[in-house]
Amino acid sequence: MVTESDIIEGLEKDEFTFFYQPKVSLITGKVIGAEALIRWLKPDGQMVMPDEFIPLAEQTRLIREITRHMFPKLISDLLVLLDIDDQMTVSFNASAKDFEDDAFAKMVLDRVNVAQLPYNSLQVELTETVTLDGGEVVRSNILPLSEAGVSLAMDDFGMGYSSLDTLSRWPFKIIKLDKGIIGRMMDSDKSATIVESSVRMAHELGISVVAEGVESNEQYHHLLETGCTKIQGYWISKPLPLDRFIAFVEADIRWSGIPIGLIHMAIMDHVQWRKQLVSEVTKLAVLPKDSPRRTHQTVPPMSCRECRLGLWYHGAGQHFNERKSFQELEKPHCDFHEVGMRLVSMVGNGADLESLTPLLRELSEHSMTVLGKLQALENEGLIDMHSAHEEWIAHSLHPERER
Repeated sequence: MVTESDIIEGLEKDEFTFFYQPKVSLITGKVIGAEALIRWLKPDGQMVMPDEFIPLAEQTRLIREITRHMFPKLISDLLVLLDIDDQMTVSFNASAKDFEDDAFAKMVLDRVNVAQLPYNSLQVELTETVTLDGGEVVRSNILPLSEAGVSLAMDDFGMGYSSLDTLSRWPFKIIKLDKGIIGRMMDSDKSATIVESSVRMAHELGISVVAEGVESNEQYHHLLETGCTKIQGYWISKPLPLDRFIAFVEADIRWSGIPIGLIHMAIMDHVQWRKQLVSEVTKLAVLPKDSPRRTHQTVPPMSCRECRLGLWYHGAGQHFNERKSFQELEKPHCDFHEVGMRLVSMVGNGADLESLTPLLRELSEHSMTVLGKLQALENEGLIDMHSAHEEWIAHSLHPERER
């Protein structure tokens, strides 16, 4: 059994190190970062796992000593990783005790500044329990990191009882779906729905999603279909020491797959944009022509490049740029937005519902064209994805065919 004295001795002898578990983008199929996980390596080669010493460290406040001892190592490792790939991000776990005062946040910012690292290359992972236990004191001491550009991730999302309330009050930019839910989603409709709903909610809030604990090809492809964009887990790789993680990155492995779920997200985004605009203009059209409310409209982004569908089209959607249905999407989408802008202008100039009706019908026609192109693209992607999946299974069952 590990004792306080053992931990103190381990720190003095510098026996703690970081292992890195890769994170993969479901858009590019590439390694985009890692989670830094503390490991305790004894001189005889024995590894003490975190669950054998972290609970004791939390109870005795030694966790603060461990964090302060390890953070300079993390910065040193991150410098190496950014020299390999300047887009790499590394996350690390922190506890409420680390933020009981402002000392740790100041040390983080000082170290990052001295090393001339981009703030967004670093992420802090906190569990909901940590935020609830720490309350406003922890929140106030974390805010300087968030304001500087260090991303805050809610770990084990979906495990706590008030995750949504916590998410609404804290400046989280990332949620990590709990591995328990990911592990159950292929056998539980409820778990699958929680995953899908969480991904959609995060998308609408502009929050990134990482699914942790991915351990099978089936889970991987299901997450592709939900629109999740990042994963980690043993199906990708177990945590690796720095040298092996570097070799893993340098191998430039590409995980196959089509980000089909993002097409479905784009469909939902388009429908939501249309409903929001139509609701606003029809509500304003019944007001008196000279109502000041008509010129203070609450409308979604009017540019066809700035709405969520447009951002996807000119960003992650370029994965599909060789497909005809994708190429044919841009014009009707921009025509749709042009009609939307005319509607907004007419309402501002005092138009009533009768004069808006022809344009509302035209808006619907353009919308149906847009949705038709997106649905055709989604169908093509689903066929390709499941065909690739069948080929993967066939190769796994009969690898001798490749000889």
